[in-house]
Amino acid sequence: MADDDDPFKGIPFLGDIASILGGNEEQLWEGARQAANQLATGGKPEHNVDPVERHRLSEISRVAELHVAHVTGLQVAPHLEPVTRSGWATSALETIRPLMDRLSERLRDDPAGSGAQDPFAGLLAMMSPMTVAMTAGMMAGQLATSAFGNSDLMIPREHVHIVTANIAEFANEWSLDVDDVMLWVAIREHTTHAVLSVPEVRAELHSLLLGHIDGFRRGDPMNLDLELPSPDDVGDPQQLQAQLGEQLQRIFGNPELLLGVTRDEGQSHLETLICVVTAYVDDVVAQAGPRLIGGFGALSEAVRRQVRGADYADRLLGVRLTAEARERGDSFIAGVIERAGREGLARLFEPGGLPTPNELVAPGLWLARLDLPLD
Repeated sequence: MADDDDPFKGIPFLGDIASILGGNEEQLWEGARQAANQLATGGKPEHNVDPVERHRLSEISRVAELHVAHVTGLQVAPHLEPVTRSGWATSALETIRPLMDRLSERLRDDPAGSGAQDPFAGLLAMMSPMTVAMTAGMMAGQLATSAFGNSDLMIPREHVHIVTANIAEFANEWSLDVDDVMLWVAIREHTTHAVLSVPEVRAELHSLLLGHIDGFRRGDPMNLDLELPSPDDVGDPQQLQAQLGEQLQRIFGNPELLLGVTRDEGQSHLETLICVVTAYVDDVVAQAGPRLIGGFGALSEAVRRQVRGADYADRLLGVRLTAEARERGDSFIAGVIERAGREGLARLFEPGGLPTPNELVAPGLWLARLDLPLD
C-alpha cells in the first residue's frame, strides 16, 4: 500500500494495529481454534473418548440406523463418531470457516471508499478478518459445551460427530438412562444427516447460506458510538492510544457491532428451511423413539425443557430459531400429515419440494403447488 493510500498515516498507534491485522489469516484462525477449545473445555484438561463409550455408541448407532431408514426411506449414514467437546468445536469451526471467510470478504468491501476518508472506517474494515474468526471461534466453543451432535449446527458435514460427554452430563442432570439418551440422539443425528444429504435439500441450504452471508454489511462507523477525539485535538499520542484501546475493547466485546445486519427476505427463507428440517426430524424421532426407548416420554420432556431454556441467538450465523419458529415448523408437518398422511412428507425431498415462508403457515397451499401440472 502506498503511503498516500494509507488511511492510518499520521496515527502511529492505528498503523501498528493495521500491521497486526494485515498478518497471516491462518494465525487468526489458529487463535479462533484455541479460543473455541478454551470455551469448550472451560480451560480444563479433557480426556479422550472412552473405548467403552465408543463401542456402546457403535452398537446404538446400528439400531438407530435401521429404524430411521425404515421410517424415512432415506439413505442413512453408516455410523456415528464420538468426539470430545474440543473435537466437536474444532470440527464445527472447520465446517463454518468457508462461510466465515466469505463473510470476512463481504465486510472488507468498502464500495463507498469510506476507508480512504475516515481512518476509523478503514480500521474497522481491516478488523473484519479478526472479528469474524474470533466470532466463529466463540460460537463453536460455546455450542460445544451443550451440543449433542451435528444437529446443533445445521450445516451438512461428511461425518456425524456425537459429544458423549454432553450426553452423559444431560442424562445425569435429568436422572435419565444414558443409553436411552444416546439412542435418542442417534435417531436424531441419523435423521438430520439423511435429510441434509438429500441433493435438493443440500443444494438449497447451501444457496440460502451463501445468500444469507452476502446479505451482511459492515456497520456504519458512525453508529459505533466511538468517542474518540480527532488526532489534531490531542497533543499527547499516548492519550489517543489509551482512548482508542478502550473503544476497541468495547467493540471486540460485542462483535455484532461490526457484523451489521442482514436482509430479512433471505433470512426468512433460511429460517423456513431450518424450521421444516427440525420439525421433520422431531417427527421421525417421535415415531421411532417410543419403539426403542422405555422412558421416551420423560426424555422428550427433558429435551423440550432444555431447548426452551436455551439461547438460540446466533446459533447459525445470526439466524434465530425462536420458539414461535419451531411451532410454525411443527404445525406445518402436522398439517401435511393431516392432509396427505406421512407419505406426503416424502414430497419435501422432491425437486422444488421445500416450502416457501408463506407455505410454511399454509401446508394446503404447499400441497396444492406440488400437485400443479408442470408447464
